[in-house]
Amino acid sequence: MPMVDNPQLSKVLKEAMKGGKSAVGAKECIAAVKGSKGVLVTKSVPVALGAKLREEAKKHNVPVIELTHSSAELARLVGRPYRVSAIALRNVSDTDVKLLSK
Repeated sequence: MPMVDNPQLSKVLKEAMKGGKSAVGAKECIAAVKGSKGVLVTKSVPVALGAKLREEAKKHNVPVIELTHSSAELARLVGRPYRVSAIALRNVSDTDVKLLSK
């Protein structure tokens, strides 16, 4: 499980949220996996939803990046007032996804 350092994660998330094309939340991510460059999943994603999301990502060959952050921490990083357990990254560079995947 790759651990992502906060400055790198913050940079990529800011970039991802700028275009408004990233899906926020586990259920939205499942629907938006196809066409995404990567999916960020927190440690507090519900088990059943997490499994479904990982399965969908695997089907579409989209890397899943497991975060050690909680959904509340991820929400703070993306500036949302509610918990965010997963984010499908659409408009980020492949380089950023590779950096997060390490």
